[in-house]
Amino acid sequence: MELLRGALRTYAWGSRTAIAEFTERPVPAAHPEAELWFGAHPGDPAWLETDNGEITLLEALVEDPEGQLGPASRARFGDVLPFLVKVLAADEPLSLQAHPSAAQAAEGYMREERVGIPLTSPVRNYRDTSHKPELLVALHPFEALAGFRQASRTVELLRALAVSDLDPYIDLLNDQSDADGLRALFTTWITAPQPDIDVLVTAVLDGAIAYLSSGATEFAAEAKTVLELGERYPGDAGVLAALLLNRITLAPG
Repeated sequence: MELLRGALRTYAWGSRTAIAEFTERPVPAAHPEAELWFGAHPGDPAWLETDNGEITLLEALVEDPEGQLGPASRARFGDVLPFLVKVLAADEPLSLQAHPSAAQAAEGYMREERVGIPLTSPVRNYRDTSHKPELLVALHPFEALAGFRQASRTVELLRALAVSDLDPYIDLLNDQSDADGLRALFTTWITAPQPDIDVLVTAVLDGAIAYLSSGATEFAAEAKTVLELGERYPGDAGVLAALLLNRITLAPG
């Protein structure tokens, strides 16, 4: 048995304590630590401590794919590790994330390869061919926004905020109360001119404050989430997008 050491990723939204405590290192860390990767991703593979020194897990797979992966995995996925385990530590809300289908991921990767966008470029969208289906297991209580809420329920939320600037969007969802309607509204908000977003976000935040001040409780969690996001990211269209998403709480395990 060999010790596997994860690859540490630092992002501004990370924690200075969670991963340091998890790996039994001094707290606080010098920088926010967001992710600890245990896998063979070319961008940041984990490390194996062997009798002959340290090598990356990626190198170990290349040297001995049969021994590392086994025949069943190789037959189904080839000579690559078919998953990437990440320990995440978020001290701030993460940006919106959307994953492509398998076909979109493969096509997008090859397109960016053809035009020569470096894998490390900040404008690179597809750094590999994986479509990245995800499974999240909470180690601590965890709150998230995931997936579009049912359109009729979102209409109730928007009406409860009593913001007249939201009326055209309520009408949109009433007229098209399905996934296409939600997609159209989401696209409208994230592509709107910044001055329009500034006005609408301000009005929504005022509506959330008024809703909570009234003592109403049905959408209190959603209103608090909007206020938190608006405080951290003023003028961001993601504040509006949060109104469309399911709010979930995960317990450890």
